[in-house]
Amino acid sequence: MPRYFIELIYKGTSFAGFQIQNNALTIQGEINKALRTVLHEDIQTTTASRTDAGVHASQNFLHFDYSGKLTTKIIYNLNSIISDDILIQN
Repeated sequence: MPRYFIELIYKGTSFAGFQIQNNALTIQGEINKALRTVLHEDIQTTTASRTDAGVHASQNFLHFDYSGKLTTKIIYNLNSIISDDILIQN
């Protein structure tokens, strides 16, 4: 199964950190939700690192496995539905 990497930047003020937490708004949780919406499949991402609540990042990475084919519009589609505080770059 192909593995895809996401490069992103974010402003963490409104988030409880990067990694998924129960009952808390996180960067990874928002990305997983956007991937689920765009790809119509429950996608679980794996993070390269994590940050605490309120921390910003000028570069961070995560990856996911997906058996379907991605188009070049995937970045545009994800950025159009994700929080304005998160920007997927690659």
